[in-house]
Amino acid sequence: VADLKDAGALANRLKAPAAEDQVSGRLSARLTEATRQALADWTGQDTPPPALQESLVADLNVVISGGLIWTEQTFAGVLLRLETRIQLAANPTGAGRAHLNRLLLEDVYPRELWRIDGEHCQNWLLPYFARLLDVRLVSPDEAGRRVELRDAVSWRQRKGTRVSIERIAEAVGQFEVEIQEGWKRVAITPRVDRPLLPESTYGETPIPTPATPDMRATHPGLPAVTPDFRRCSRAVQCEPGNPGAHETTFAATPPPLTWRQVHRHGIPCQPDSFQDVTRRTVDLRTPNSHRGLHHPRRVLLYAPPPDGFFARVHATVNWSSLTAEVDAALATDVTEWDADRVQIRSLGLIELTIRRGDWHGNPRVKIGLRGLTPTPVMLRGVIEIHQPALFFFENLWLENRLEFSAAAVELVGCAARQLRVTLVEPDLPVIDATGCLFKKIDATGGLVRLEYASVLETLFANRIAASDSILVPPLRRESGSDDVPAAGCVRFSRLFHIPPPPDANDPELVNDPLWVSDGRRSALRCHVASCTTGPVLFWQGTFGEPGCGVLHPDCDAAIRAGAEDGGELGAYHNHRHVLRERAVLDKLKEFLPVGMEAVLVADETLSCPPPTAT
Repeated sequence: VADLKDAGALANRLKAPAAEDQVSGRLSARLTEATRQALADWTGQDTPPPALQESLVADLNVVISGGLIWTEQTFAGVLLRLETRIQLAANPTGAGRAHLNRLLLEDVYPRELWRIDGEHCQNWLLPYFARLLDVRLVSPDEAGRRVELRDAVSWRQRKGTRVSIERIAEAVGQFEVEIQEGWKRVAITPRVDRPLLPESTYGETPIPTPATPDMRATHPGLPAVTPDFRRCSRAVQCEPGNPGAHETTFAATPPPLTWRQVHRHGIPCQPDSFQDVTRRTVDLRTPNSHRGLHHPRRVLLYAPPPDGFFARVHATVNWSSLTAEVDAALATDVTEWDADRVQIRSLGLIELTIRRGDWHGNPRVKIGLRGLTPTPVMLRGVIEIHQPALFFFENLWLENRLEFSAAAVELVGCAARQLRVTLVEPDLPVIDATGCLFKKIDATGGLVRLEYASVLETLFANRIAASDSILVPPLRRESGSDDVPAAGCVRFSRLFHIPPPPDANDPELVNDPLWVSDGRRSALRCHVASCTTGPVLFWQGTFGEPGCGVLHPDCDAAIRAGAEDGGELGAYHNHRHVLRERAVLDKLKEFLPVGMEAVLVADETLSCPPPTAT
C-alpha cells in the first residue's frame, strides 16, 4: 500500500476506464470480483478505504508476477522512460519480467504509483550519498541524479568505452543519443599492410570472388573519402541479429528499433546527421553543432530535438465528452465547504477536481482539469465558460479557443492556442500561468501573470507581471492600439523593446514613444539589467508542431541562460533542456580519455525511424 502515491486517482481510473485508456481497461478486467465490487461500492470522491487499497495492491501484484503486460496496441500513446525501453528490448524472463511489468505500470500511472529503485529515498539525502561514493552530481533532474548514484560504480568500471559514454549521456540528459567517434570521420591514407575486417562485421553481404576493382571498392571498411555518386548512404531498419545493427528509440516509435548503415561510401541522404559517416579532412575550428566535428579527438553525440508539449504520440480527449461533468461542477454550491474539502472525479485520461476557491473574499467553485499522461493530453473543441468560477488546467494541450467571460484561469504546464478572458479585474490575475506556451492571449481588462511562459503571436493585457518568460510579440493594452499595458512589472524576460529610465522629475513624461499608455509614459516597469531584446530562435514556430517553442541551440545565449537561476527562459524552463545538455558535457569530462572532447549535435532525423531495407 505504501507504493500508492495517489490511491484515489488509481482507483478512479480502474473503476471506470475510459475507452482510450486501454491499459486501465485490461487491468480492470483482471481484478478479482471482490475488488471490482469494492470499487463499485466506493463513491469515487473520498480516499479509498484501507481494505480497497490492500485489495488493489494484491491484484496488481498478481498482474506484475504474471506474463508480460506490454503489447504495442495496448500501450500506444504511453511514453516509456529510457529504463523501461531498455528492459523491454532485452525481453527478460522470470524476475526480470516482473520488474519490467512494474516499470510499465509506473509509466502508465506516474502520478498514482511511486517509482521503485530507491525513489523512496528523500531528495535531500542524495548529496550525502554522493559524498560517500565520491560522485559529483551534475544532473539538473532528480531522476538523473539518482541514476548517477546508482550506476556510479559500473560507469567507472567501463570508463572511456563507447558503451559507457552512451549510457552516461542518456542517463544524465534523459534523451536518446547516438555516438560517432571523431577519428572514424577523418580522412586517412589507405595502407596496403592494414587488413580489413570482413564485410559481415558491418552487416553487409560478403563480396563474391573473383571480384572486379569496382566491387572491391565497395568494401565498407575501406577509408574512402570521395563519395560514390552511384549509391546513397543512410540508415535502414534491419533484424536485431545483424552484426552491424544499432538499437535506437525514435520519438515516433517508442519501442526500440534496430538499424544499420548501408553504402557507407555513397552520398549521404541526411548530411550532418547520425546517418552521415563520410570522411573529411581534419576540422581544427572550435567545435559546436555545425563545425569542428571531424577531428580525431572529438566524440559526437547526436540527440533529437525535444518535442516539447506536442508529443508525436499523444492522447486526445474531446471537450464535448467533458461538458456534462463540468456543467455539474459549475452548479456545485461550495459556500459551506471547508478549504480542505475536494471532490475528485476520473474522466478517463483527465482528472476533474472540485474545491472551494476564493475571489475577493467571496467563495467560488474552483474546477481543476488535469491530464494524467506523461505528456500533455490534447483537449479538442472550443471551450466557452460564462458562469462565475475559478478554473485550473494542468498538463493539457488546449488545441482550440478558450473564452471565459466571468471566470479567472490558472494554468500549469499547458499549451494553449488562443486564450481570451473578458473579466475586468485590475488587482487579481485573471490569467495566471506557470510553465505554459501560448499562441495568443487576450485579457484586455485584466491582470496577466506569467512565470516561465512563452507567447508567440499576440498579448493583450491591461496589466502584466512577467518573470523568466519569452514575450515575442509587442505588448499591447488592447487590440488595435499601440499602447502598452498600463502597469505591472517585467523581469528576467525577453521583450520586444526595453525602454529608457523614466524622467526623474516627471515619471509620466513620455520619453519613449514605444512605451506609452493613455497618452503618458506607461507605469509598466522593466528591469533593464535582467531583460533582453535578443532574437528568438525556436526549433518550430508553428503552434501544435513538435518542437514548437523549444529553444534552438543557435538561439541567443541571453535567452538560453537568461533565467534568474541560470536556466533557459520560457515555457520549457522546468523541462531543463539547456541545463541537461550542459550537464551531459560536464559529466563526460570525467569519463572521456585525456584530450577527448564531447560535442552535442542536434539531429532532427532521430525523431523519425529510418526506412526498412528493400
